[in-house]
Amino acid sequence: MNNEIVNIIQNLNSPKILIIGDLMLDHFTWGSVERISPEAPTPVLNFEEETYQLGGAGFTANVLNQLGANVDLAAVSGNDYDRKIILNMLSEQNIGYEGIMADSSRPTTRKQRLQARDTDLSSGMQQMMRLDFESKEPINNEIEEELISFIEKNGQSYDAIIASDYGKGVLTDKILKAISNCKKLTPVFADPKKGADLKLYKGFTAMKPNRFEAESYVGFSLTDKESIVKAGKKILELADLDYTFISLDADGLFYICKNGNQLFVPTSKKEVYDVAGAGDSVISTMALLANLNIPPRYLMEIANTAAGIMISQSQPKTISREDIIYNIVLGDEVSRKLKSADEVAAILNSSEYRNRKVYFTNGYFDNIRPAQIKFLEKLGSHEGIRIVALNSDKSIKEAGHAPKLSQGDRLRLLQMFDCIDYIIIFDEQNCDNMLSKIKPDYFLKGKNYEGQEIIEAETLKQINCEIQFISAD
Repeated sequence: MNNEIVNIIQNLNSPKILIIGDLMLDHFTWGSVERISPEAPTPVLNFEEETYQLGGAGFTANVLNQLGANVDLAAVSGNDYDRKIILNMLSEQNIGYEGIMADSSRPTTRKQRLQARDTDLSSGMQQMMRLDFESKEPINNEIEEELISFIEKNGQSYDAIIASDYGKGVLTDKILKAISNCKKLTPVFADPKKGADLKLYKGFTAMKPNRFEAESYVGFSLTDKESIVKAGKKILELADLDYTFISLDADGLFYICKNGNQLFVPTSKKEVYDVAGAGDSVISTMALLANLNIPPRYLMEIANTAAGIMISQSQPKTISREDIIYNIVLGDEVSRKLKSADEVAAILNSSEYRNRKVYFTNGYFDNIRPAQIKFLEKLGSHEGIRIVALNSDKSIKEAGHAPKLSQGDRLRLLQMFDCIDYIIIFDEQNCDNMLSKIKPDYFLKGKNYEGQEIIEAETLKQINCEIQFISAD
């Protein structure tokens, strides 16, 4: 089966997909916590930086864009600065935004998170607070008519449409009806909010509730196979769907279609860092493969794998067709090695790892030669935690070189070495930032670097990290 799935993904074209719904801006304010406020018993976040990501329907658009689809968004934003940030991000990712209407009577939905990085008072990455800027009121009649006009004019020219509902007022009854009408030529998929009236989605191709959403639609708990099957049948009936998926968290995915065929696919074992994005990746896969006549089992395996890739990452989350192929072919064990610097720092701060020696090395690993293999074998002879920082393609290009192997291929090569515990991909020209977070005990370089300038030397001195040169002989 794996070979067939790999062929499906490798031969997949770039379908044109429209996402309609609640667009959000995820705003992260990063800092460190080193003290408690004298004014109140609250942590003080020392500001370091702020970052932005597309949220809501924008997150689904980003997933599909990474999976090679041509994506357009139809949504509503405020006529404000946050809109400009979103449009710039969409432009950079080549996601179409002609259908995003500006409404000066409401704000652009923004979720601002205060994130504390690792310190003595905050182990790992802790979200201290979230501040929401939003309106949940239905969009006004004028904006509604503009969106309906856009859907009626363009909807049936897409290979698939996704309705992404987070309860922010964009997907009104009339707009859902306009989307449903597109099914004559275009498969339409729904990701409804919890507690939605499924009768409003009559005529859609499929939807993907999770366990709790499904329970809110059918009015009973999904505790065993019998209740799950019963819920699936009721969802099909309420919305007159061709088929539905139900995400069952640790229990995997359930599929049922109109003719009564049903299938359970268990989840893969994954370290869960952040469940956000799992559902988006499932419905993205459903839309991506909508026009291919493939067995439901294959569709479920691909969707399940995509969800597993998402939950095993912290923000920002990335996914590609190559990632899906890799996880399907080689399984999960080696993929657990890929971490961010913050994740590694949090792991090393845990009681299980706190007293173990940490060894750190870095490089392009662009052409694995016998000398590099021997270097990695010597790395494996050290008892402790062994970390390899891998220069990204961006980092190599900015240094004036052309990568001989792609970042993904270089990562796959390194993941096959048992001597490596964790791999970090970085865009910078040096490792100062990572070293400051991880604080390894030893910084390892090949013997050929002895006598040369180590650009991280000052940082290594500050964190009391010893430089060791390894002979590859």
